Amino acid sequence: MDPERFQESAAADRLRRIYRAYRNQPMCLGHGLVKRVFAAMVGRYQRVTLANGLRMELDLDRIVQNTVFWLDGDVEPPLEWLLREMLPPGGTVVDCGANCGFIGLLARCSRAARVVFVEPHPRLASTIRRNVELNGWSGDCEVVQAAASDCSGEVVLHTSAKFDGSHSLLPNWVEDDRADGCEIRVASRTLRSILEERPGFRPVDLLKVDTEGHDLAVLRGLGDALSPDRITMIYAELGRDRDEAFGRLESAGYEGFAARTLRRSALNRLRRRSLEGVPTTFFTTWTPDRPPSAETLWVPRGGPLGRFLRQREAGDQGWNLQD
Repeated sequence: MDPERFQESAAADRLRRIYRAYRNQPMCLGHGLVKRVFAAMVGRYQRVTLANGLRMELDLDRIVQNTVFWLDGDVEPPLEWLLREMLPPGGTVVDCGANCGFIGLLARCSRAARVVFVEPHPRLASTIRRNVELNGWSGDCEVVQAAASDCSGEVVLHTSAKFDGSHSLLPNWVEDDRADGCEIRVASRTLRSILEERPGFRPVDLLKVDTEGHDLAVLRGLGDALSPDRITMIYAELGRDRDEAFGRLESAGYEGFAARTLRRSALNRLRRRSLEGVPTTFFTTWTPDRPPSAETLWVPRGGPLGRFLRQREAGDQGWNLQD
């Protein structure tokens, strides 16, 4: 894509900040209409500096990048909290299923992390490279254009024409728009092999896995690298094969915490509390009668990170998140 297409616009910046402020009000009605009106005044290709200081080139016809733009980077409160509270400064992050690279870029921006991005879609991998270069981080970030899996070779990536965050190795991952998508052949790599080739990025402080239903295969591909001694924290969206994935993580020496499932207004209040310095957490323990959501965080069993999360959860019990 021609970089000259991307334009910086003070008017677009103002509209984005007005929309975000309106969207985050306690009582927010008609925000979809407001967004449509504002979007009609904004060009498709935007080069922006988000509220968190991250610079990005965003294609607003792509749903993930559109969301990053209009929410001014406030798109993943649990992961933002995780980076701020638990990732050590200068740590190492593997962003697997990186899409446009937002989480890995945020880790670099907020914690000076060194980041490996793993993304199979050629256009999205190119987007990540441009945004790494835009921020001047080429020396501390690498982009691996491949699908993480349990074997190396070549696989079919089923792309979604409508939902840019739904490209998957699974042919039935998104049913309603598959006729408008296409299939492309991409390289397949195991995370173990990717890490073995990059000794400067080991050990890993945080591995984020979001591969649209293929997460268990990604964990299998780690082999004996799936160990708290080699990967301290794992954030995974385990929507499929959950029992087997949980068993594999627990057998490797991890314990799991679930991302809180809250309405947007409650998430905003929780985020404001954390930014104000009030001890809180976006992750909780779970019990057999209260199963976790798909989004889970795994830390070394019996270690200080687990104790930290439990202490923060206990401190939150006096606040009604549903108010």
